[in-house]
Amino acid sequence: MEPAPLTAVHWSELGSTLFAMWMVVIFVVLFAANMIVGHNLLPSFIASRHVPESLQKARLIFYAAAIVCFAIAAFFFVSMVQQAGVLETIWPDYWI
Repeated sequence: MEPAPLTAVHWSELGSTLFAMWMVVIFVVLFAANMIVGHNLLPSFIASRHVPESLQKARLIFYAAAIVCFAIAAFFFVSMVQQAGVLETIWPDYWI
């Protein structure tokens, strides 16, 4: 079975899918970084007195940023799954 020839529309849809995939990766990494700082590093530095205890309030900022990054990653993931239908038009039997 040979794939269908690619048109400019297919390339555009593939580019959009790839962009959404990269955005998922970027925002998942940002989510993880904010969670590590807010849930692990900051409390450890506060307990060891390397940073002042007043930075305890900054944990909420990191948690909020993590939630926002996760929501954006979920949005791009849903967008990527919806745009991945172009693969079926190019290669109708992609389970081979």
